[in-house]
Amino acid sequence: MNSRIWGVTGRTGTGKTKVINTLHYRLLSNNISMGGVLTRDIKNHGKRTGIKIQNISTGINYEIANVNKKTGPRLQKFRIDLENIDNYLIKELHDSSLKTDLIIIDMIGPMELFSRKFCELIETLLKQDKKILCAIQTKYNHPIIKEIKELESSEIYDLNEKHKVEVIDSIYKSIIEEFE
Repeated sequence: MNSRIWGVTGRTGTGKTKVINTLHYRLLSNNISMGGVLTRDIKNHGKRTGIKIQNISTGINYEIANVNKKTGPRLQKFRIDLENIDNYLIKELHDSSLKTDLIIIDMIGPMELFSRKFCELIETLLKQDKKILCAIQTKYNHPIIKEIKELESSEIYDLNEKHKVEVIDSIYKSIIEEFE
């Protein structure tokens, strides 16, 4: 496996998505082509009622989970939209793997891993020479997450142990050095 992975992990609410978003923003001025997806909450009256992904290349959003959805696998209070994961998330990650220097995946966690196609794509990316910045769910014990954490070429930063600013600075420096 030749992939280079920078991963952010931590409990819910520790700021994994904030770290990924901040790094994406900081890296925009460094001539590194990036693609992939960012996670966004859907809120109704201040409460999280859904989750959407934003395609970095196009800015288009697609809902992947909602509390009001009637079908799909259930994860906590959400129903997962496997069709949107299989169609839009997979397409953006595949296209990014062909066209960009850095693939951003926010999040590799239980929702996304319900999709067999998502699992297959991550396995493929890990076997190729790809550079990936991702958020990883801490508690979810899935073989793909275990594989990512055990890769020699992975740098995994745990927000349960380190402050967000320290993690952002460390990953940013490492990514810049990788592309110099």
